Amino acid sequence: MKNKSSLFIKGFKHTALITFLSRITGFIRDVFLASFLGAGIHSDIFIIAFKLPNLFRRITAEGALTSALLPIYTLLKEKKGIVFANNFFKVFTFRVIISLTILLAIFEIFMPFIIYLLAPGFANEDMLLNQIILLSRITIFFMPLISIVALLGVVTNISGRFWAIATTPIILNICLIFACFFIKEEEFLKSLPLALATVTAGIFQIIFMIIIIKKFNILKMEIKSPKKQKSEDTNDIKFYIKKTWTKFMPAAFGGGILQINLLVDTILASLLGFGSVSYLYFSDRIAQLPLGIIGIALGTSLLASLSISSAENDAKQFSKQLTSSLKIGLFFSIPSSLVFILFPDIIISVLFERGEFGINEKYQTVTALIAYSIGIPAFIILKSCQPAFLAEGDTRTPMNIGIVMLLLNITLSLILMKYLSHAGIALATSLSSWIGCIIYIIILFKNNKIQNILILVIYSIKIFLISSIMTLVMKLCFYQISTFQIHKTVTLFLIITSGLLTYFLTCGFLRYIPQELLKNQKLKL
Repeated sequence: MKNKSSLFIKGFKHTALITFLSRITGFIRDVFLASFLGAGIHSDIFIIAFKLPNLFRRITAEGALTSALLPIYTLLKEKKGIVFANNFFKVFTFRVIISLTILLAIFEIFMPFIIYLLAPGFANEDMLLNQIILLSRITIFFMPLISIVALLGVVTNISGRFWAIATTPIILNICLIFACFFIKEEEFLKSLPLALATVTAGIFQIIFMIIIIKKFNILKMEIKSPKKQKSEDTNDIKFYIKKTWTKFMPAAFGGGILQINLLVDTILASLLGFGSVSYLYFSDRIAQLPLGIIGIALGTSLLASLSISSAENDAKQFSKQLTSSLKIGLFFSIPSSLVFILFPDIIISVLFERGEFGINEKYQTVTALIAYSIGIPAFIILKSCQPAFLAEGDTRTPMNIGIVMLLLNITLSLILMKYLSHAGIALATSLSSWIGCIIYIIILFKNNKIQNILILVIYSIKIFLISSIMTLVMKLCFYQISTFQIHKTVTLFLIITSGLLTYFLTCGFLRYIPQELLKNQKLKL
């Protein structure tokens, strides 16, 4: 039991640490994109072209492929042994590569139709559409590459080396940053270097994961007998492959619902004119900082540990790990949400306001950031709730909840965008996520996966109160600093530092910090 808890907490800490570094490089990347492309036509072109392969990255590397494959691989490893599990994994990977190659060809052929669906607001802009189609036919090659990376990440996660797959986005960010220096103002298609860099990054990511797997001999084949694999083993592998594929589509929809909703945001934003797609993109990048660092880390490590608990029928440990994950998510998400809601102007200004990204772009992005920030706790809670079903092989419940969230998001977006423009689209995503979150919690409580929901409610109130005190200190600090002529970057650093010190010292004194975070875990290399 202790080892399983250790796997979860260690996985969370290591994934969060590496993901934090990834997000830092991601912000540097976005600073370069904002500076070189601004928030208008040129940035809209690349963001739309990048949206489809990026959706696959989020769903595969952070969602469906992992969610469908990892529990079955874990079960086979526990019940049938490492040799059988690795044979299954290799056959499954080969079939995925074949399927992705066919899918890639389909995308290339029907790309004009797909872009019409992704950006209906640009339907009358022939030259603009042709540029997006051209870029998309390049960036879509990233889709099969990152899917293979996600598959390799399953075995590295099971081995306890969560840092490996968490490192791969850094490679993408570095490639895109480097590509920005090749953007030239006089070019017909300014973002072409970015599209080429995206595909290059996918190749480097696969090479990196193969090196890690070979270095640590993760997929070693311990053949105990010189005889050929038995026919019944072959039939078993086919059975489990079919079972994995059966769970993939529901997992893709349920586990990737937030990313699907963000794709819907992009489609609807294209109807509002140039710039709206970029406003949502840059605000989403900031709002997803806690989701990327905390939510993804929780979801990744929790799925691995819950899969083991489920395979061993350890219901008590299952509930304990889920409750710990929810408390950790609340501990980080509530203060993050309040900070982004109360200090959006200076955050956007420091990160993006330079070059082609002006004052108007800043204010438009600020409104979207506030709207997205309302949903930050829900985004992270969803990442903890979904593995509770996926670890037991239940992909249909997340899918059904995902359908409800998608329909709500579309309905609310169509209503709110009339009054709040692109900010209404962002707000709809936040509200639909909160409703989905409530549905998840109710079902988990009824199924006795969360044994005491009152503990979580009380803990949420405590964290909200401490977070409110933190933001009050930050406001006072901000007003004091404003009386001096200090650079806005230094100002942001000082108020964030004052907030962090207030929050962690207060939570530490009152013992509100989740105790699992205080345990020392050594990094497995």
